[in-house]
Amino acid sequence: MKHLIISLIAIVLGLNSFSQTEPILKIGLVADPQYEDKSVVGQRHFRESLWKLNEAIDTFNFYTVDFIQNFGDIINSGWASYDSIMPIYHKIYPEIENYHLLGNHDFSIDSSHLADLLETLSMSNYYYSYVKKGWRFIVLNATDYSYYANPLQNHSIAQINAYYNNIEGQPNHQLYNGAIGKEQQYWLKKELERAKLLSQKVIIFSHMPVRPLNTSENLWNDYEIIDIMENSSNVIAFINGHRHKGDYAFENGIHYITLFGMVDMMISSYGIIEIYKDSLVLKGYGNQKNYILTK
Repeated sequence: MKHLIISLIAIVLGLNSFSQTEPILKIGLVADPQYEDKSVVGQRHFRESLWKLNEAIDTFNFYTVDFIQNFGDIINSGWASYDSIMPIYHKIYPEIENYHLLGNHDFSIDSSHLADLLETLSMSNYYYSYVKKGWRFIVLNATDYSYYANPLQNHSIAQINAYYNNIEGQPNHQLYNGAIGKEQQYWLKKELERAKLLSQKVIIFSHMPVRPLNTSENLWNDYEIIDIMENSSNVIAFINGHRHKGDYAFENGIHYITLFGMVDMMISSYGIIEIYKDSLVLKGYGNQKNYILTK
């Protein structure tokens, strides 16, 4: 009897220990599939993104992630590319939500289809937020002020020129980048204030990075977005795509994670990030690195 009681206590303690190590949320991450029916260019294997994305969706379904976040550049170019790659997302289990954001390559389509982008990607708006289990996820539109997206965004060309010319001579002075305008910045501040009032921790998603500084893929106005985030006390991580080789930085309490681009190399690249009370664990597949991130 004594041994039975000891065994039961051990089982109970083991179950309690297991429950404490279960993540609060599991999130599937996909960046830069850039699918197109075309031959390999450099290390970009455009056609291979179909099976790579299929593999990622199968993995997310197997591990029953809570939701999936895509980081833009679903296609490389051509509206027909959406017709080929979007049906793969229909394989996602019904209980798993799927979210998208816009990347620069998503606009490489005939202008007659630009107005269909949001509906095709099931996006409620160009930028938005959602809340899961006490965490707020803020989805930015890094293509806000840019030359390639302006036929849809319809901003002042003078303002786009101002953002672009302001960083002349810097590595991110590239036409494939963009800036986040004042209206979206104001919205971001309000979202962070709302999250703070509700005691919510925040993870921000973007196509383009802001850190490390002095990299060629950064937002044109990376410094403005950094200032907003790092003056808020509840931003835990900023996750992005666009810089295909991936990257990581930790600055002023925020983890800056750049995901490896799925289109690059022969093997796939995607990840599942697990959120715990005091840490983030990114489990990488293929080329994506693993990270265990704590304050």
